[in-house]
Amino acid sequence: MKPVISASNTLMLNLVSVCGILFMVLIGAFYDTGAPTLTLGHAAPPDAGATATSCYKAAIIYVVLLVFGLSQRYLHNRNPAVHF
Repeated sequence: MKPVISASNTLMLNLVSVCGILFMVLIGAFYDTGAPTLTLGHAAPPDAGATATSCYKAAIIYVVLLVFGLSQRYLHNRNPAVHF
C-alpha cells in the first residue's frame, strides 16, 4: 500500500492533531467544570454541557486524524523508497 500524503505532511498532520486533541479536551473540561470565564457573560453559550460535548466530539475527530496520520507515517517508514 502506498502512502497518500508526503512524509513532511504526515508530521504536520500529527502535530496539529495532537494540539487539537489537547485543546479540545481542555476546553471541554473547562466547560464541564463551569469555568466562569467561559460560562458567564454576554457571549456565553446557553448550555455549557452541550458545548463541552461538542468539544469532546471534535477531539474524537482529531483522534481519527491522528490515527490516519500515524498510519501514513508507518507506511513511509515501511517503504522509504516511495517519493512524491
